[in-house]
Amino acid sequence: MLDSILQALYFMLPAYIANSLPVIFTNIYIGKFFERPIDLGRKWRGVRVFGDNKTVKGYLVGVLGGIIVCFAQFLFYAHGYLHQISVVNYTFVGSLVIGFLLGFGALVGDSVKSFVKRRVGIAPGKPFHVFDQVDYVIGSLVFALIAVALPLDVLLAAMIISPVLPIVANLIAYYLGWKKVWW
Repeated sequence: MLDSILQALYFMLPAYIANSLPVIFTNIYIGKFFERPIDLGRKWRGVRVFGDNKTVKGYLVGVLGGIIVCFAQFLFYAHGYLHQISVVNYTFVGSLVIGFLLGFGALVGDSVKSFVKRRVGIAPGKPFHVFDQVDYVIGSLVFALIAVALPLDVLLAAMIISPVLPIVANLIAYYLGWKKVWW
């Protein structure tokens, strides 16, 4: 069981990074175009589609972060490191594809949750308990499964362990002053 947990954590690392980088880059200006919300201010049934917090910059840094982390996993793998916890045989191109899918999937999962939050009247930045912890996990795994057949034990471990990580990350971000509320 411990092997499955370690394998899941290692495989999901690009998604974890992709999910957290947009928050870290919130106050870093990289240009007007990148600060745009991905919904371009559009509304659906009188309510913003995603809101101002889902930006081009967030997607850019999140997806790039996922790709970079997965490329680092490829480098470790190519040099004979961490084979025992790798559930995929990382290749150069494969790492770029998997990194993209995990990173993009995490952000799409988070955006889907934001869409639902807007529909049920929860303001941006306000908690949507349970969904705040599983949105990016489901999104990243759905997209990753396009290219990777994960063992069932690793898939289940990722679904069980991964939702705990945002709680820990939120606590850290709160104490570092990056978030106004811990939950």
